Amino acid sequence: MSRFDSYLFRQVPDPHYFAMKRIIITGASGGIGRACCTWLLNQGSRIAMIGREIKDLEIIGRDFPAQVICIQCDLTKESEHKDAIICALENLGGLDILINAAGVMYENDLESTSPREHDYLMSINLRAVFSLSKLCHSSLLRSQGTIINLSSEWGHRPQQGMISYCMSKAGLEMLTKSLAIEMAPIRVNAVAPGMVNTKFLNFNMRTEEVPQIKATYRSKNPLHKIARVDEIVRAIVFLASKKAAKITGQILVVDGGDQLTSSLFTHWLGAGKMNAKFLPNGADTFKQISAWFEKNIERFKKPTKNEIWVKGVAGKSNWFTNLADAHYKIGDFYNKIDGEDHVLGALVQLKDDDGHIYTAEHPKPARYMEDGDNTKTTLRPTLTSRSIDFFK
Repeated sequence: MSRFDSYLFRQVPDPHYFAMKRIIITGASGGIGRACCTWLLNQGSRIAMIGREIKDLEIIGRDFPAQVICIQCDLTKESEHKDAIICALENLGGLDILINAAGVMYENDLESTSPREHDYLMSINLRAVFSLSKLCHSSLLRSQGTIINLSSEWGHRPQQGMISYCMSKAGLEMLTKSLAIEMAPIRVNAVAPGMVNTKFLNFNMRTEEVPQIKATYRSKNPLHKIARVDEIVRAIVFLASKKAAKITGQILVVDGGDQLTSSLFTHWLGAGKMNAKFLPNGADTFKQISAWFEKNIERFKKPTKNEIWVKGVAGKSNWFTNLADAHYKIGDFYNKIDGEDHVLGALVQLKDDDGHIYTAEHPKPARYMEDGDNTKTTLRPTLTSRSIDFFK
């Protein structure tokens, strides 16, 4: 157990409450979802981990073989939702807690977003939560259980260049409140983190940009810090515990005070028309500076006068923030994933063992067999009368 794990597991609100609790966690291989699984497994919970990559789930659960079931599911396909929930309920024997931690994020503005990309993001961030909550309703009602959804500070605070993501999280927060009314006495709440120090933080960023992003964020944050994943886990654990027995329909914001300020960094999507609204001299100035930056940034090991000037301007202005980390996202990396296939880089979808690349248009199937090899076959239950009873 790592030093971080040791620290995290000492923060136990009730050492016995979560023992043998039956829990479903989506997005279990992600930063926050993974941390929730690890914490709860160490408290003796039994968990059905749902995710796209079965190998990642198996790595998490290999130390807890008697407590874990790994279920591969593509949340963009509603046809797979019921199979996944039946599989979980059959193996757990019921359900006490549903944690919807799955989510995707990528930069997009109104003009550059295709309907396919928008639907892909909404299907995971919002529609899947609706569907899974509905499927788990009867089981949670029998156990007087609870649902915790993972939202974001951008669910109640618009962010330029993130239109689909903000829409999905705003919808998720309203869904949380609506479900709290309709599903009572099942408690339904959400946790809305600000920036969290997980691999989700640096999606689509170059390694050298991450420190500047973090520094910019800290400078605009009242507490001058980026949240650790264990701080978000503790918020989720609190809402799932008996200490929150009278709390439902609430959005617990864990953002270090971000929503109290109006001076956070401008998002890094380099859309010319969008940036023209925030640059004093229009988009031409930005295009000229970014073109120079793209051409020369790799050539100089030491800062040049021009580079120092650019950073100086960035540091003194609320509308510009920091060019290198906030706006300089139209360089080589974005050019490689620009267009119809940009979801490849944005959603970190890698090649499989056979070299196939899956996109939003052609997603990876959740269950398949090749040449009699069942190693890639997703665990699926048979539809017995006992299975169907879960949904009555």
